[in-house]
Amino acid sequence: MKITPRPDQRQFIDEIHQAWHGGARNVVAVASTGFGKTVCLADIVERHDGWSCVIAHRQELVSQVSMMLARYGISHNIIAAESTRRAIAAAHVAEFGVCYYAPSAFCTVASVDTLVRAKGLESWAARVTLWIVDEGHHLVLDNKWHRAISMFTHPACRGLLPTATPARADGKGLGRPELGGSGVADVIVQAPPLRWLIDNGHLCRYRVICVESDLRRLIEQEKVSANGDWSSAAGRKASEKSKIVGDVVASYRQYCPGNRHIVFCTDTKTAADMTAAFRADRWVAECLTGETADHVRRDILRRFERGQVHVICAVDIISEGFDLPAIESCSFARPSQSLPTVWQQFGRTLRIMAGKTLATIIDHVGNVINPAIGLPDRRIVWTLRDRDKRGSGPSDAIPYRVCVMCAQPYERIYRECVHCGHYPEPAGRSSPAMVDGAMAEMSEDLAARLRGDIEQATLSIPEERARLAQTGLPHVQTMANVKRHAERLEALAELRDTMGLWGGARLAEGLTDDQMQRLFWHRFGISVPEALALKRAEAVALRERIGEWV
Repeated sequence: MKITPRPDQRQFIDEIHQAWHGGARNVVAVASTGFGKTVCLADIVERHDGWSCVIAHRQELVSQVSMMLARYGISHNIIAAESTRRAIAAAHVAEFGVCYYAPSAFCTVASVDTLVRAKGLESWAARVTLWIVDEGHHLVLDNKWHRAISMFTHPACRGLLPTATPARADGKGLGRPELGGSGVADVIVQAPPLRWLIDNGHLCRYRVICVESDLRRLIEQEKVSANGDWSSAAGRKASEKSKIVGDVVASYRQYCPGNRHIVFCTDTKTAADMTAAFRADRWVAECLTGETADHVRRDILRRFERGQVHVICAVDIISEGFDLPAIESCSFARPSQSLPTVWQQFGRTLRIMAGKTLATIIDHVGNVINPAIGLPDRRIVWTLRDRDKRGSGPSDAIPYRVCVMCAQPYERIYRECVHCGHYPEPAGRSSPAMVDGAMAEMSEDLAARLRGDIEQATLSIPEERARLAQTGLPHVQTMANVKRHAERLEALAELRDTMGLWGGARLAEGLTDDQMQRLFWHRFGISVPEALALKRAEAVALRERIGEWV
């Protein structure tokens, strides 16, 4: 297959090369789910004039990278366990009719563990002039990824760290120490955001099916300020539920029958019950959890991609490096406060494929009208710097729970007991009750209002002035609103800095992003994305509150 990047992908690739030519040795390349990172990486590898090495951190991902290169006809060596090499070679022949594993090729795919343990690679490593660490946020100083790239001693060697999430749980930044980080990167390059990809037809448009009563309450309680901002208070009230509302199977039958569909479930019992219900309705359905054996999972996904499986009822299968192909629609049957999880699920559903122009998101639990989650059309700006490492004061108390299995206390921000590993099913989330309720499609106007507040908080002053000009407001009112917007942007910038200090300290303490966000919600009564869309006065007040903890 010929590598043909889209113009936006070509621009992303060019910006990476420009960074290298501008003096940067190592570049962090951030691209959201669905952007087409594999095309970009394949193009960079194919056009590289010299020896290259792509490093993956798990055997499974070595196989994924190898299959990606093979898809574009790129021959490559594989440094991994012998069993892995044989399995990959067989997969090449089965998929493409040709084996692209070639020990003498200029490109090499390597498992990081095998690479750091292997002997006799010095001569080859000295010739490598491009290394790529897949899921590049793993690479910081003095870990095994750093030991791996330290093998490449060529004076002209360059590095690339592609990732969708450059933030680390330990607070370490990916930049060099002289740039305030704990890694090796010189610069960060960001691909276009998700909203741009949708607007420009690179990800498909979507429609949202929600609980009708929630939509009605949301509309009835709608409050819009003078400058057109959406008030999220009504959305917060409407989203407070722990039930699966409506018939999941009936909604699938009504809105997207026959689609390759995934249902995101809370627990294995719910997933099993859902699978049985779909099968009773004469759909081919499978249950897929974190406990599903690898060979069974591969078989399910292969049949799903071929259209031989209509529905997958899934629990906890969205993880780093995992890719679920061919999703045409999905159902949220899992209430969540985890922004990254829901956005990953949402983003995987937006991928364009033959015959698909519109993704259908059926939300039975209120995730998309929950201000803590919302619609995924938001911008995120990343940094290469370390977060400030500040200790907790004696009053920085976190609520505890007592494990029912080992009777030991542990902090509530952890999902499972830190002593024995027991996972307590959250109240109202374990096999949540399924109650009657009508479903209805969210109007585009309402969807725009739901995401508009956060969108507007990211608008520059010229963009806000242009937006207001389209409303027909008199010039005096327009300028007054622009002034208020400028004051709001200043307040939000100060708030972001303060939140960064607070969040950095929590991440430095060892909390994950998910734990940090849940702690922020618990402590301040507002989600991180919602905080970044506050009005000026509210932003100032929240900054002062957070400042007391910094």
